[in-house]
Amino acid sequence: MGFLQSSGNRSRRHVPSISRLFLLLSLLLVPTYSGVATKAVDEKNVFKVGVILDLDSHLGNQMRMAIEIACQEVNSISSSGIHYIKPNYINSHAKSLRAISAAEKLIKRKNVQVIIGLETWEGATLVAEIANQSQIPVISLARDHVAPTLMAQTLWPSLFRMSTDESDQIKCIVDVVGSYNRQRVTIIYEAGAYDTMYSKLLNSLSEELGKIGSTIEDQLILQPFSSPAGAEVSLEENLMKLKGKASPIFIVLGLSSPRSTHFLEEAKKMGLFYGDSIWIFAEKPFTNLLTSVDHSAISSPVEDAIGIITYRPKNQAYRGFRSKFLNMFRRKYGEKFNFEPAIDAVRAYDCIMTVKNAIDAGPSHDIMPEILLNRISHTRLMGLSGPIQFENGQLAYRPKLQLVSVNGKEYRELKPWSPNFGFSRSFVAKQGSRRNAYAIADISKTQEERTSVENKPMVIGVPGKTSFDKFVKEERDNTTGKAKYIGFCIDVFEKAVSHFPNRLDYKFSRHDGTYEELVNKVRNKTYDAAVGDITILANRSQFVEFTQPFMASELSMIVPAKLDTDRAFIFMEPFTPMMWIASGGILIYTMLVVWFLEHPTNPEFRGPWTNQLSTALWFTFSSLFFAQRERVYRNFTRIVLVIWFFVALILTQSYTAGLTSMLTLQELKPTVTTMEWLRISKAKVGCDPDAFVCKHLTDTLNFSKDVIVPISNTTSYEDEFRSGNISALLLEYPYERAFFTEYCYGYVAIRENYRFGGFGFAFPKDSPHVANFSEAILELSESGEMKRLEDKWFRPECTMRNFTSDTPRLGLDSFWALFVFTIATYTVCFLFACLCTRRNRQYREQGSTGDEMNATEMSIL
Repeated sequence: MGFLQSSGNRSRRHVPSISRLFLLLSLLLVPTYSGVATKAVDEKNVFKVGVILDLDSHLGNQMRMAIEIACQEVNSISSSGIHYIKPNYINSHAKSLRAISAAEKLIKRKNVQVIIGLETWEGATLVAEIANQSQIPVISLARDHVAPTLMAQTLWPSLFRMSTDESDQIKCIVDVVGSYNRQRVTIIYEAGAYDTMYSKLLNSLSEELGKIGSTIEDQLILQPFSSPAGAEVSLEENLMKLKGKASPIFIVLGLSSPRSTHFLEEAKKMGLFYGDSIWIFAEKPFTNLLTSVDHSAISSPVEDAIGIITYRPKNQAYRGFRSKFLNMFRRKYGEKFNFEPAIDAVRAYDCIMTVKNAIDAGPSHDIMPEILLNRISHTRLMGLSGPIQFENGQLAYRPKLQLVSVNGKEYRELKPWSPNFGFSRSFVAKQGSRRNAYAIADISKTQEERTSVENKPMVIGVPGKTSFDKFVKEERDNTTGKAKYIGFCIDVFEKAVSHFPNRLDYKFSRHDGTYEELVNKVRNKTYDAAVGDITILANRSQFVEFTQPFMASELSMIVPAKLDTDRAFIFMEPFTPMMWIASGGILIYTMLVVWFLEHPTNPEFRGPWTNQLSTALWFTFSSLFFAQRERVYRNFTRIVLVIWFFVALILTQSYTAGLTSMLTLQELKPTVTTMEWLRISKAKVGCDPDAFVCKHLTDTLNFSKDVIVPISNTTSYEDEFRSGNISALLLEYPYERAFFTEYCYGYVAIRENYRFGGFGFAFPKDSPHVANFSEAILELSESGEMKRLEDKWFRPECTMRNFTSDTPRLGLDSFWALFVFTIATYTVCFLFACLCTRRNRQYREQGSTGDEMNATEMSIL
């Protein structure tokens, strides 16, 4: 008992100071690791997107649904990115002036980095005035009725239109009218929707009708739906005037969602949908009609009416979006009609994808507004609505249109229409009846326009000489002696053609000259297209139109490499420095806790301070190898040691595995590490003179012309390196892959994020084939066929072996949860031990005996 009392006296002297020490350590360490935990959980930065829409309308709600679908997709599948796109919605209530206050709130209070939406051109320009000051990009969904002038890009450089003008829709309507051989038409529109822009649209329609000998006989102006009740009488009177027209063709240009139901019911009562009448709906009123009324009511009267919609590529991505959209629409409105989402909704989805493409196009740690603005202006993306590329702030692609009608609860596709070729054949028999006309149109329905020009085989230009023949190579047929072409680019082209619904006739033509000359021949239509390793560049895109890239491209620096023999400190590399510090901290914390728990009762942990600390350190460290010889007396110590043994097992096993993999790998060490070193040291660099890279090095990257060594023959690359004529070889990424299929050892590749547009097929401007090839390329990528073609021509094992990357090391982010749990358990044991020691002292002072716990039992705890 005397021994216990003396030990208790010593414990009482040291407990207050030691307790404060351990509590201080706990408070310092736990927040540190909890901070790591918070950081690991909150890895993604929120990228705020402002959305200004008229959410009182069906169309505005459709666009909101599409934006939500897009955000769900990019935030769930983008595991490699660090940005979480968060939309901030504001209802404009269809008032352009309200968009101004909405934009100021989004920019100043919500700190959004992009603004999208804005269905009217007036609202878009007002917001663009505000956004110009902070260079915030504004992507508008306004469908202007005429193409804006080039001055728009000068006045509002931050404004982009994710839409096209409606001039093509006017021409399509006129072609339909011409197919029926009618001379007089009646125009119907709602006064609220008919502004000055619509007046320009009407003038354009009148001009186009005049070219086919038709004229606008009458105009029916409907009062806005919010007008007084007397307007309903006016509607009946106006509809009555339309009865008895000699050749009734009714063209509905503007009709809002609220007006659609009443207008349809009254027109049906008047019998205007029957007999010899022909109804043609522009896209917006046709979409409003389908999404605002009971489809059981419209299926009969509107069954044979013609609706004009923008053609959507029927690829897997669009089908997936349509399915999600209809499910969301039905949950909200309970409608079972299988309509196509409005093109504005599809483009709202593409807006989010364009933003995502822009923020992923470069380093993500600091996205400045001007950088984001530049990235959006250089967007090249295949969206659900078609290719997305901006020219002078507006969508460059002119989509095809699709004639449709309603058949019960389904769409019935009638005929596609192209801005360049119109209909493939006459839409209807000129004098055919209405019913026969639709029967003919339904039977002759086709997906691609066919013209007399297309009956001739396309002449496809291919480069006669490429840097590596794995892209394009000419061979002679042993039997016929004719030239044939093989290679990766040829395979991609032929696979894309095989996805077309109709056969495409073509023949290859060898081009002996530079790539710029090849592109110019496509521009002047000497060739109908160009296929090969052609890089998509901004200056080339001014003259020709490129497909979706089928292979990514960036600047790659290839340098000689040698084995890294200086590996004396490799034993330190399995863990990051922070991991070593954390592991050492856990070891010290374990030592102190064990010493505190065992010191009062365990004779092994007594004596001078130096002996006590060295014994505690030896005991804790030797437990890593399960070689400790000291006994422990307290249960709290045993709990601590169980946790420590578990931590020690995980750390040692992880360390052993990491060190083993590093020792068995022969790491290649590059002789040159950065492009900046090449530029400063003025070392000789090689490049292909026929490609644009040599010019890019001098004009953009500021390399001196004296250090550029043009190398035309790819077989000379290795000789140039061995002779010391060049220190590095600068190529595009696709050529890097081809290089390593020939030189699989002794070189490594270094990339510094200088990106280009990628490889694509070139077509003349406004070619109808661009969208088809882009869609086919996306299907090849999604199906994995593109990957199989790449692996066929470029050995993947060589590419992976020769690409330099940091050695994978285990960091604190992999073990923070284990460390936090360990520290928390130690701290709990320490606090309970302090409590037991205090109670033990109280029992001794009170001389407690009997059924209560004696001092020896307390000390064992």
